[in-house]
Amino acid sequence: MILKEFVRDVRQASNLVVIKTHPGNAHSVAVSLDAEQWPEVSGTVAGDDTIFIATPEARAAARMRKKLLALLAE
Repeated sequence: MILKEFVRDVRQASNLVVIKTHPGNAHSVAVSLDAEQWPEVSGTVAGDDTIFIATPEARAAARMRKKLLALLAE
């Protein structure tokens, strides 16, 4: 997965996970996340350097954030 290379920050905002990437890399990271088909993810929206991951509820967003941070720490 390309997370380590491009992701700068991962935050939770209610039922959303907000990922900040280096400029121009959000789309590539979002495609990679979509390919994982995680059950917590309802969908993603990517801009230039920001990705919103929609989850069904705040608890799912918290789980998703923890999962992403663990992948970044590997």
